[in-house]
Amino acid sequence: MEIEKSWIPTLLCIINDSVKYNDMLRNSDTVNDQGDIEEWMLQIFHFKQYVRDNLKNDEEIWEKVKKYLDE
Repeated sequence: MEIEKSWIPTLLCIINDSVKYNDMLRNSDTVNDQGDIEEWMLQIFHFKQYVRDNLKNDEEIWEKVKKYLDE
């Protein structure tokens, strides 16, 4: 995967905000089927791992971003 370096901060923010939002939604009283949200969150975590694995290939970038992917 080739990620343009200028997009990496945005991508990391989107991933982490998505995890936080969906976790809050999963725990809210408005959700009828938590399983759907948990499935979606699993997809997000798989994507996060995919991004993490790909960014590790560039040591310079990895040192700058690893703290945002280990949350």
